[in-house]
Amino acid sequence: MKKQIAAILCISGLILGGCGNAALAEQGTSMEQTESVQAESTNICAYVRAIQGDTIVVDPVQYISSEDGDKVLTYKHIDDDMPDGYYLYNEDEKTSKYTLTDQTEYSFLDWGREFGGIDEDIRVVTKDKSIFQKYMQTYTDGKPGMPFFFELDGNKVVRILEKPMA
Repeated sequence: MKKQIAAILCISGLILGGCGNAALAEQGTSMEQTESVQAESTNICAYVRAIQGDTIVVDPVQYISSEDGDKVLTYKHIDDDMPDGYYLYNEDEKTSKYTLTDQTEYSFLDWGREFGGIDEDIRVVTKDKSIFQKYMQTYTDGKPGMPFFFELDGNKVVRILEKPMA
């Protein structure tokens, strides 16, 4: 069933991709320009270590799920090492710095229902850095024990996403 869904998605992507090329041509944007912008966009998983003004300091880690067969073999981990279906590999504790902008989106889980999360919908999405900073302070020493997922455009943070991991 998964293979059938993947095949349908691939075919749909090819069909829609052709439509996207025509739209890009109408806008005067070349595929090369679009691909270079996409190439700059990266996703990382990292622990938040500090927020200093418009700079966020993170400790990047590798998020390895039980579905990442090649990575699992590379790190010699087996499913027993992944009771929740994932493993966080942190080779070292080197930090990286990225820039937060007025357009950075913060998406986090309001476990304590202090920031507007209600009932089953506990996700809060905001572009207000101060709300995210207040949320971070709900963790011991302001440092969550679990990493966040970052969408980056070069050195700028586009989105910070917290996923339920426990």
